[in-house]
Amino acid sequence: MDAGRYGYWCECWTEDLTEQWPPALLASFDAYSAPQADRWVAIALRSISPALDADASDEAWEWLYEGRIETRRALLRAEPCTVSVTHAKTRIT
Repeated sequence: MDAGRYGYWCECWTEDLTEQWPPALLASFDAYSAPQADRWVAIALRSISPALDADASDEAWEWLYEGRIETRRALLRAEPCTVSVTHAKTRIT
């Protein structure tokens, strides 16, 4: 990256809520814009939603339909954002 260029670092982590294992980084992405960062999160959530339990899937789709715009606005203001869903004993962030 050249010094004048800004971007967004996106990560997908899983955390075992029983604390048997440390959090694990599953994927990361270097986005060049807020819309691209937002799209990466949306694609990741859509991709995993069929494998989630009903509650976690509802959380994912709630963000996709209602929370996403707030996330994009925050990213446009260069504020860090976190989207999490909890599936069984695992938090995906």
